[in-house]
Amino acid sequence: MSTKHLIVKAARTALGLSRKELADLAGLSDRTIYSIETAQDYVLIDTMMKVRSVFRDRGIELVESDGTRGWGLFFTSDSPTADREA
Repeated sequence: MSTKHLIVKAARTALGLSRKELADLAGLSDRTIYSIETAQDYVLIDTMMKVRSVFRDRGIELVESDGTRGWGLFFTSDSPTADREA
């Protein structure tokens, strides 16, 4: 079972973003973010790339499962922030 949806929520929470804020930054609907975080629907690669780009611009990388370890977060700066300019 994939835990990608939990990692997306954890990254969003770490940045202090609401679902709506993340959706606006990624150019997606808040319903799409809700669907990702609750694993309700299949997520298109393009959609995940938009979400990952928002996180990356703010100091968080989503680390994919390598078959041995599951999904995770990598902080690329000491203080990831939602206020950082994209």
